[in-house]
Amino acid sequence: MNKAMLFIPRKLTLPYSWCGHIPFVGWLINQHRPKTIVELGTHSGNSYFAICQSVLENDTGSKCYSIDTWKGDEQAGYYGEEVYTEFFAYHQQVYSGFSNIMRMTFDEANKSFNEDEIDLLHIDGLHTY
Repeated sequence: MNKAMLFIPRKLTLPYSWCGHIPFVGWLINQHRPKTIVELGTHSGNSYFAICQSVLENDTGSKCYSIDTWKGDEQAGYYGEEVYTEFFAYHQQVYSGFSNIMRMTFDEANKSFNEDEIDLLHIDGLHTY
């Protein structure tokens, strides 16, 4: 078994719904070594922090981008500023060297990337796709 499949996240917080995919993201980043990773919809950060941790542990040299308004929506529910505050504090301590937070809508962020620039896109927001 590939050791990336035994990936254990350093930080988890509610909601835990995405956590079953964490070993897969560890394997995916280890195997494919994407240069640019973008996550659409981050909420409390479980998936994004797993991505960033995997980038560090596998020394991929990837640049990561988290895109969210941190306001919530009808599907995920609406939540307070404390969700972003906690996410931001941990991010700045651990991942700010290669990771960027883009607090904006997906449409606004789209203008920041060239057509073929994104190697791995994780869509975890507005689950109507």
